[in-house]
Amino acid sequence: MADIVTQTERLFLRRARITDAELIYELLNQKSFIDNVADKQIRTLRDAQNYIESAFFTSYDLAAPSPYIVTLHDETAIGICGLYQRPYLAFPDLGYAFLDRHCGKGFAYEAAEALLTFVRDCGKYNALGAITAPENAASNRLLEKLNFLLVGTFQLVPDMDQTNLYINQLNK
Repeated sequence: MADIVTQTERLFLRRARITDAELIYELLNQKSFIDNVADKQIRTLRDAQNYIESAFFTSYDLAAPSPYIVTLHDETAIGICGLYQRPYLAFPDLGYAFLDRHCGKGFAYEAAEALLTFVRDCGKYNALGAITAPENAASNRLLEKLNFLLVGTFQLVPDMDQTNLYINQLNK
């Protein structure tokens, strides 16, 4: 597949395709996604396609920090992992989400570690951030395992709940 960004023993991280709308629809409507990330208001497959165009394709076109689709080697799409440039952060942040039925199998760590290695090897960024809900124990543990350090808990923008802010100094 020409659109593969990086891979591991079990996974591919690849650019999104419009045909990933079913994955995006299911993933973004999971209670776990809405509770830990946000309700992105994806109510139809067309909404999911529009989301792919805006959240994935636009960043690819701009060569900006980008999210990717995570698949098993048989090309079954299981989640997303990538970089996001938030307007309130001076550096990109790592984000990931997986279908609930694929959680607890080490895929988030494996995908995030592969992406961090890819980013470090590219040399484009000196640091990455990550934000999580303070009560999201699984993500907080995962970020610490990936050598992200908790900087503190902040309200990054008005109307946003308190969030943990982590930093990973890539050049260390």
